[in-house]
Amino acid sequence: MIRKDCLAIVALSILAFGCTGVQHAIQPDVVDVTLPASADRVKAAVAKVLTDDNYNVDWKDGAQLQTGYRDEQSSIWDWLVRGRFGVVRSRAEASVAAETDQSSRLRLQVSSEGKQTMFQGWSPTEPQVPQNAQNKLRLIKNELKIVQTTYTTETFYGSKP
Repeated sequence: MIRKDCLAIVALSILAFGCTGVQHAIQPDVVDVTLPASADRVKAAVAKVLTDDNYNVDWKDGAQLQTGYRDEQSSIWDWLVRGRFGVVRSRAEASVAAETDQSSRLRLQVSSEGKQTMFQGWSPTEPQVPQNAQNKLRLIKNELKIVQTTYTTETFYGSKP
């Protein structure tokens, strides 16, 4: 028969070892691509996409962009979301360099930080899908109108008989 104190020690040991683990460093989400558009058009598209997503856009040296944290839409429940359920904040960095007259190189980096309670500090986390670099690149390509495949109702659902 197992004594209750031994059972309690075993349960605490399992809990202690189950909660520990090796944490790996989370890297920022980075996209580095060549786009078939001039550098001015790419900078304008990057600025529009990031501004539409509530980032403060300010180009430095004409080709470097580093935003502050993305402004969330304020609401009456902010205290509850930040204090109880946690929050994620993100920032973006971009650089645009002209390769030729009709192509340019874009490097976009999105970093996210999160916390689960108001008593925790900010720690790096994976960017959420709307703020990740691949989604931003998709929106920039849509703005530049250089999407490889255009989807219409007929191509999505098939032609009607």
